[in-house]
Amino acid sequence: MTQIYRASSLDMLRSDSRIVTVLGPADFGDLARVQSRVLALASIGPATRLGLRAQQSSAAWAFEPDRVVEHITEGPSVDHEQLAEELTEFAHESAAGIPVRIRLAGRYLFLDLNHGLGDALLPVDLFAYLADATPDAPLPAWAGNAVEGHPLRKSLLHWAVRNPRKVVDTIYGRVRPGTNSESAEPAAVSDAASPTAFVPWTPSAAVAVAVTPAGTTEAIRRWRESHLPGASVSAVMCAAVSTAFVRTSFPVDRSAAFLFDCRRYLPPSTAVLGNFAAGIGFSDIDPTSAREVNDALSGAIDKGRPIASATISTIKYKRERRAVSGVFDDRVPVRPNVELMFSDVGRVRQLEQVSWIAQPADRAFFVIAAPGSPESMMITMETIDSVVFVSASFHDNVFDSQTVQAALDLVAADPLALLAPQEKTA
Repeated sequence: MTQIYRASSLDMLRSDSRIVTVLGPADFGDLARVQSRVLALASIGPATRLGLRAQQSSAAWAFEPDRVVEHITEGPSVDHEQLAEELTEFAHESAAGIPVRIRLAGRYLFLDLNHGLGDALLPVDLFAYLADATPDAPLPAWAGNAVEGHPLRKSLLHWAVRNPRKVVDTIYGRVRPGTNSESAEPAAVSDAASPTAFVPWTPSAAVAVAVTPAGTTEAIRRWRESHLPGASVSAVMCAAVSTAFVRTSFPVDRSAAFLFDCRRYLPPSTAVLGNFAAGIGFSDIDPTSAREVNDALSGAIDKGRPIASATISTIKYKRERRAVSGVFDDRVPVRPNVELMFSDVGRVRQLEQVSWIAQPADRAFFVIAAPGSPESMMITMETIDSVVFVSASFHDNVFDSQTVQAALDLVAADPLALLAPQEKTA
């Protein structure tokens, strides 16, 4: 008898989109080792997610761990310079009916995951396990322990008990019209006041990538001590990336959207592998200003906006039964603006001790996340040691690939050189 796992509304919201990544160069062993390790992890139980058959039509997901190896294959070796092109091609081969797809390509591993199975934490921990060259590598720390499958209620209670005076402000700020420039939708807001000419359009997702120099995060921390005390590394990097697009002559909206990890609102011992991130769009923000970005991010976190956004999204899903991704427009403005969306995974310590076969600045951890809107530009960032890996997902029939790559090349050269002049003086 097939075991059934009931997916949460947050999982269902993402069940029509994919997380497609590549990591390397590292020692992944041979194909047999990759297959056996994924099977071992999937077989522990449905809480580990990998054996689930995620689907959009029903929250009752079958647990079939033995089938996880069906789409773990081996392909030709690839070079670092080919990764953006190979990752784009790999993403285009995704199939809705395949929950997990893995391809070993020499020292690089490509992963294609139904987003309904989990957010960034799941592929990070999976990569760390698969790239551990030690014999009988230990399973991830959460394997075999209790995993929270429906964390929203627990996080709401945990945050409310510790912040009773902010609860009313958070709820009031979310429901009172006209009081806040934030939106629960994970997309930036364009100015639609002036008439715009449109042309027909179909999706064509692509990715451009960049790797910052070794020591980048230490340099940012030194810089902020003098120029912007208290700012996060993430806010500074978001501003640098935004400025790179402006300097490369892209018209960038005065708006931005950010993805927040809601695990920060849970008790520290709680493990969540499923989707527990929420997007918030800010419709009046200069994304090139580290100060404005930091104020927006820190203010939203302090007031519990991500939890409010996640709650609103689940309520909306229960009412409409429609996922938030994968619904595309069929036209694009003749003069498109870049609508920036940021997902910063932060420092991924799980990957710092794996069996790398290159120095930090020569490694790769890239992501392609197909934007739902033609003008959207999804910026994904991860930090390993002191290096930041940046991926820009976009539609190459809206924005020129070479120009997007030119913007990321500026980020790769020196992120701090891109900061707004008013924030470069003490």
